[in-house]
Amino acid sequence: MNFNSLKLRLLVAAGLAISVLLLIAGFSFFYIFQRYVERVAISQLDDQYIQLVNRVRIDDSGKLFVQGKLSDPRFSKPYGGLYWQINESNLPPVRSLSLFDEIIAAPKDSQQIDGNIIHLIGGPNGSRLFSLEKQLVLPIGGGVDRKLSILMAVDRISIDETVGKFGGEILRGLGYLWALLLATTAAVILLGLRPLEALRRDVGAIRLGGSKQISGHYPSEVEGLVSELNGLLFDKHEQLERTRLRVSNLAHGLKTPLTIISSIGDSVERAGLKSEAREIHDGVTDMNGLVERELARARMATGHAVQLSKVQPVVLRVVGALDKTSGDHMVHWQVDVPAEAQVQVESGDLLELTGILLDNASKWAKTQVNVFWRDGGLTVEDDGPGVPDDKLAVIQKRGVRLDESVPGSGLGLGIARDIVDIYGYRLVFARSKLGGLSVRFEKA
Repeated sequence: MNFNSLKLRLLVAAGLAISVLLLIAGFSFFYIFQRYVERVAISQLDDQYIQLVNRVRIDDSGKLFVQGKLSDPRFSKPYGGLYWQINESNLPPVRSLSLFDEIIAAPKDSQQIDGNIIHLIGGPNGSRLFSLEKQLVLPIGGGVDRKLSILMAVDRISIDETVGKFGGEILRGLGYLWALLLATTAAVILLGLRPLEALRRDVGAIRLGGSKQISGHYPSEVEGLVSELNGLLFDKHEQLERTRLRVSNLAHGLKTPLTIISSIGDSVERAGLKSEAREIHDGVTDMNGLVERELARARMATGHAVQLSKVQPVVLRVVGALDKTSGDHMVHWQVDVPAEAQVQVESGDLLELTGILLDNASKWAKTQVNVFWRDGGLTVEDDGPGVPDDKLAVIQKRGVRLDESVPGSGLGLGIARDIVDIYGYRLVFARSKLGGLSVRFEKA
C-alpha cells in the first residue's frame, strides 16, 4: 500500500471524519431515544398513579388501603415488573402484590425530568427500578390532613432492553451509512483527482515525444499548474537548444586552430625535431578527440523527452551509407530487423548509435556482418578477429584502440556508451557466432 498516495490520504481522512461524525450522531440518537423511552415510561407511570389515587381509601379504623386492582395485571403478579408503594410517616407502607414480601427502600438520590421526580432505586430480587414519586395530601376532616408519598416503579431492564434494541438497529444502520458514505466519498475523490491523472498522461506523452506542450482543458485549480509546466518546458527546450548551439559553435571553432597546430607539428617534424613533433601531434589528437566528443554530446538529446523510434529504417540507412563508402573492402550485410521493432531513443541519437556500432563492425569484419533483432534488443556481430575475453571491458573505454592498423580515433564506443546510458539501455559485448565481436544493444 502506497502511503504517499493522495487518494489514500484523502480516503483515510474522509473515513476518519465520517467515523467520528457518525459516532457522535450515534451517541446523540441513542441518548435522545433513551430520554424518549424514559418519558414514555413516566407518562405510563403517571396514568397508573391516577388509577391508584382513585382507589385509595381509609377505613373506619384509619387504616389506609387500595380498593380493587389496577388495570395492568403486572401489579398483581409477584415480581411482575410493575410496582407501587404508598409511604406514610411512622406507618408501614402499603404495597402492590407484585412486591410480594419486599419493601422499596426510601429513595435518596433523585433527578427531574419534565418536572417529575425520578429515582433509580433497588427493587425486588436485586433488580433496578425506574420510579416516579408523587406527593398526595388526603383531608380527613377536622382540619387534619394525611400526607402520603406514592412511588410508581417499573423494572429498569424493560427500558434498557428497548433502548438496547434501538441501539443495535442504530449501530447497524450507521454501519451501512458509513459504508455508503465512504464509497461515495471514494467516488468523489477519484472524480476530483481525474484532472491530475489526465495531467500525468499529458506529461507522459511529452516524455515519450508525442507532444511538446500540455494541452486540453483543466479545472481552474489545475490550470495555473499547467501554465507553469508549459512555461518550464518551453524555457528548458530553449535553454537546451542554446546550450547545444554554443557547444557546437565552440567545438567547430576549435577545429581550425587545431588544424593550424597540426600543420606546425608537421613543420617541426620536417625540421628534425621528431620528439617535439610527436608531442604536438599527440596533443592535437587528444584535442580532436575531445572536439569530436563534445560535438557528439551537442547533437545528443537529453534522454528525458523520449520518442519511440523504429529501428529497421535506421539500420537500413546506415548499411546503405556504409556500402557506398566501403571502397575495396566489401562486406556482406545480413539484416533481420522486423518493421515493428522500436526503441525508446530519439531518432537522431539512434542514428548516431547505430552508425557507430555498424561502422565498427564493418571495419573489423572480413566479409560478413549480421544485424538482427531478438527479444527487444539489437545485435551486431562480425566475422573479424574478435576481442579476447579479458579485453571486452577495455574496449568500452573512451579512446582505447586494441589495433592501430584500422583507422579511427577510438571514441566511437565511448560515445555509444554515453548514448545508451542517457536512455537507460546498455551494451553487452561478447564473442559472436561468426568468430568476431558481438555487440548487443538492449534495455538495462
